[in-house]
Amino acid sequence: MTVIAASEVHGLASISDKELKTALSQWLDNPPRRIDRLILQCLLAAAPLKAQVRSNCGLYLASAHPARATMGALLEAVCVQHKQPKPFEFVNSVSNAAGFHIAQQLGIDGPNLFIGAGEQVWAQLLSLANLDLQDGLIEQALLLVCDERGDFCVRALLLEGQTDKIDAANFAGLSAGIEVRQLEI
Repeated sequence: MTVIAASEVHGLASISDKELKTALSQWLDNPPRRIDRLILQCLLAAAPLKAQVRSNCGLYLASAHPARATMGALLEAVCVQHKQPKPFEFVNSVSNAAGFHIAQQLGIDGPNLFIGAGEQVWAQLLSLANLDLQDGLIEQALLLVCDERGDFCVRALLLEGQTDKIDAANFAGLSAGIEVRQLEI
């Protein structure tokens, strides 16, 4: 596989969701409504690559956990207050909610996976994409990693081509030699 495009978004933890939505509107004509912070952040990294993404692309997304605020509100309502969750909280608490919205906005019909991010996250995402590429399910793979420890950073790579092994364990190594679209919020 060859990396053909890359994107990286950095933002302060204090930035509001409204500011994230405003930044996203420069990339998408009709951004989705009622989405949480994780979805907004991941869309900001994926949207700049939209013009290069084909419909048979696979989407492989990783984060240490689903959106914290959404999960916190859901657990508070259900476990502490013994109430029914709000539809927004319930729907966006599903791990693949971010992948669903990214796929919908970019027109992706391929496999859509969300995994928990660990130390070897890029190697794991590459392995998953490589399996689908070898099986002929996809021609491209969009890999996204969201890191929300402190301020946030979301990195996206778009790959295509043969199933050659890529020998890099991190974003810097994988994106070496290509222009990375940078966004600071």
